Order: sequence, then structure tokens, then C-alpha cells
Amino acid sequence: MARFLMKWPLMAAAFMVLPAVAGAEILPCAPHDQLVSLLAQQYKETPEAVGVTQDGILLEVFVSEQRSWTVLLTTVTGISCVAASGENWEREPRKPAAGL
Repeated sequence: MARFLMKWPLMAAAFMVLPAVAGAEILPCAPHDQLVSLLAQQYKETPEAVGVTQDGILLEVFVSEQRSWTVLLTTVTGISCVAASGENWEREPRKPAAGL
């Protein structure tokens, strides 16, 4: 827990720096439930993949039937930010030989 708390300021700083890296855009952030609802209602995007970083950040990918996609990053406090979005999402077939 102490290790996570020590990294929290670094993660917060990363959230502030990301807009500068992404062309000075402001990351839209809101409570997780609100962003998930917005993605479902406005863009018809539903969860496609989910994972947790070693720092405890929830990473989710939402995809629509029209192949638009959005990546959400959610902190332990339940605040989510749109990290990336785009179009033309492609699903890669699983490769049984690779154990996937």
C-alpha cells in the first residue's frame, strides 16, 4: 500500500502531462459510471477488454459495432479519463499455437 501511495503523485502528474503529449488536448474526466453511460448512449460503445496496471489503474477499451473505440483509465477513487479514442478497431484472431 505504501508503494502505491508513493506512486500516486507520479500518476497524478502523468494525467496532467498526457494532454501536452496528446497535442495539448484536455483529457475528459468524470466519475466512471458517467463516462461508461456516455460511451454507451452517445457512441454505442461497450467493453471489449479490461486490465489493471501494476500501479492499480484500471484500463478499459470500449468498442462499437461501427468500430469506434475509446480507452478509459480509472483511478482507485473512481475517476475515469479518456486516454485515447479512434475509429476502425480491428480484432485480432486468437492464435491457439501461442497459447491464447
